[in-house]
Amino acid sequence: MAATIQWRGNWEEALEEAKKANRPMLLELYLEGCSHCARLDRETHQDPVVAEALNSRFIPVRIEGRSRMDLVQKLEVRGAPTTLIFSPEGKELRRFAGFFPPAEYLLELEKAA
Repeated sequence: MAATIQWRGNWEEALEEAKKANRPMLLELYLEGCSHCARLDRETHQDPVVAEALNSRFIPVRIEGRSRMDLVQKLEVRGAPTTLIFSPEGKELRRFAGFFPPAEYLLELEKAA
């Protein structure tokens, strides 16, 4: 069975979890109805290597942007999907926007290390 990403849906709880686990957090902000967001979820997030990387190295969080406009504004996100990587202390380390196929997505994750 292919691995699935263990997405968290709560930003504040994920920040706490990242701090306690001393693992970086990956936040993906997406929009319902966004074709690039749907493609990222359908093609990249379903890849077993991507799922394993996210589950083993990060606390992954996926939030619909319109439901958390406060977060979108605070983080100055300008497009969807946007993937942000934070240190366990909550400091932004990297961000990348748009669709990436699995191999390129994994390269983006490596740049945050």
